[in-house]
Amino acid sequence: MNSLDEVCVQMRLFQQALVEFNQEVGSSATALARSHEDLSGLWHDEAALRYRQAYEPLAQSLDDYLRAGAPRFEHFLASKIQQLEHYLHGA
Repeated sequence: MNSLDEVCVQMRLFQQALVEFNQEVGSSATALARSHEDLSGLWHDEAALRYRQAYEPLAQSLDDYLRAGAPRFEHFLASKIQQLEHYLHGA
């Protein structure tokens, strides 16, 4: 990158990609949870137990990310972009 102006452009592009990524993770997590619930009532063998043991930590991690991590990362990036824009263009 040749300048802070280009860095700012790239940061805005990354910000949009991050928002889209977080939306997709949210949609995928919702669809996965729905499928999990649909299967839970039908599947009651050892494989189902192993699946639940793997699924539950994943579901919790996704929930933690979507509730705390994603908004924190988006806010952090937005604040850095704002600071850079203020530096480049003044108040």
